[in-house]
Amino acid sequence: MNQQGYIIEIVDNITAKLKLKRHSACASCGKCTTTSEEKDIIVEVDNTIGAKVGDRVEVNMETMNVLKAAFIVYTIPLIALLIGTVGTFYILNAINFNGNIEIISAIVGLIFTIMVFLILKKNDKKFRDSKEYIPIVTRIVVSEGNEITL
Repeated sequence: MNQQGYIIEIVDNITAKLKLKRHSACASCGKCTTTSEEKDIIVEVDNTIGAKVGDRVEVNMETMNVLKAAFIVYTIPLIALLIGTVGTFYILNAINFNGNIEIISAIVGLIFTIMVFLILKKNDKKFRDSKEYIPIVTRIVVSEGNEITL
């Protein structure tokens, strides 16, 4: 997935912050922060090509990594909710529980979902530090000193 944005800050020798428009396939994976209601985002990128502040650059993040991040953020909590809710419902039915099975099942499903979110939050730093989920600057489209006028 290729996108373009502007370098707004150099973090270190190989990392920069990039401002770009949020893509429709962009999940809230934790790699970026929203900067306005216009859906601009700031994301840390691998800047091994040495782009400078103000440069318009093209970044690429492998589509498979985007899909894996979306799976982690959306699908795993959903699976936890379903397993907690449906599993509890069938277990309570199997042991002939006399209480309100539906409410207990819903509560257990929510607890499972919250536990998964807490686990994801605990591992957030690992995901953020992983180079697998960080976009890579592939080329400088317009350098700060080379304005293009149309």
